Amino acid sequence: MSATKKATKTQWVLTISLGVIILAFFMTILFVFFFNPQRTFTVTETFRVISEIGSDTYLRITLPMSGGYQEIGNLIVEGAEHYSIEYFNGWSDITARVPATDYEVVVTISFTATLFRNVQPWYGEIRAEYTMPQQFVDSDNEAIIALAEQLRGENDLQTARNIHNHVNNLLSWPTGSRTNADTLYASELLDYQIGVCGDFANLMVALLRAAGIPARNISGLALQIPLRSAQDWGHSGGAHSWVEFYADEKWHFADPSWGLFNRNRTDHLSFGTFVMNLRSDFQQNRHQELEGEGFVNVGGMTAPLRFILFSTDENASVIPRGEVSHSWFR
Repeated sequence: MSATKKATKTQWVLTISLGVIILAFFMTILFVFFFNPQRTFTVTETFRVISEIGSDTYLRITLPMSGGYQEIGNLIVEGAEHYSIEYFNGWSDITARVPATDYEVVVTISFTATLFRNVQPWYGEIRAEYTMPQQFVDSDNEAIIALAEQLRGENDLQTARNIHNHVNNLLSWPTGSRTNADTLYASELLDYQIGVCGDFANLMVALLRAAGIPARNISGLALQIPLRSAQDWGHSGGAHSWVEFYADEKWHFADPSWGLFNRNRTDHLSFGTFVMNLRSDFQQNRHQELEGEGFVNVGGMTAPLRFILFSTDENASVIPRGEVSHSWFR
C-alpha cells in the first residue's frame, strides 16, 4: 500500500472516529436535557437571624413531601437549638427554635428532591375539599357550571383535557406588573381573561369541580435549567402553580399555564395544597394564631421561599436565601 493511500485511510478513520465522538456528545446532551427520566436537585435555604437574648424566636419553614412525581430525602437542619415537624397535605412545616444571642445566627435547611418525568397516574385519597367551592375557586358559580357542561367530554379524562385546553387558550399572561394585584375569583377570570399561573390553576380547578371531577390546586417551585442565581430574599427556583385531578380512579397531572396535560417534566417541585396567596383565609388565619400566642410576625414569604419568623422580640430580623444545585447524572 502506498504512503498516500495509507494517509487517506488514516484520515478517514480519524474523521469517522471524530464524527462518532461528536454524535455521542450530542446524544448525551439530548438525553440529559430532553429524555432523562429523572433529575435530582439539592435545595438549601439559609436564614440569617438576629434576636435579643432571652427572647423566644422561631422559624417555621414549609417543605415538600414525597409522592406522585417526586421523592424528597436527605433532610438536614443546622443552626437551630431544636426543631419539630408537622405533616399536612403534600407539605410539612418545620418549626425550629432559633438561638437568641443578640448577634446574627444562621439556620440552614437542606434536602434533595428527585423529580421524575412523565409519571403514570397514581393512587391517592380524595378529600371532600377537592370537590367543593373554596376561596377564589367558586365552582358553584352559574357561569362556571355552564361552561363546565359545555366542555364535557365522553368521560372524565376527556372532560379534563377539554377544560385544560380551554383554560390554556382563554387566559393570557399579564404584560405589566402584578405586584400587589388583587386575586380574582375563577368566575371573574372568564371575563378578565388575564392571569398568572395561580389564576390558570384556580380556573381549571373550578371548572373540574363543577364538572364533578375532584381537583386540587398545587403550589410549588419551577426548577428550570439553567437555574437562577441565588440572592437574599430570593430563590434559585421560581414560584409556580398547577393542577392535579382525579379520573379513572387515579390522580393525574396538568399545568394549564404551561400547556402540559397528563404529562409532567422534571421541573415541577410540588408543595402540595399549600396556599401561596398571602390574602387567602389560610394565610391570614396562620398569622392570627401566632399573634394570639403573643408572638410578633417579624418577616416571612409565601413564595418562592415559604417561611415565617416569629418572636417575642419585635425588633428581631431575618434575611433568607434559597439556593438550588443540580446533579446531571444522579
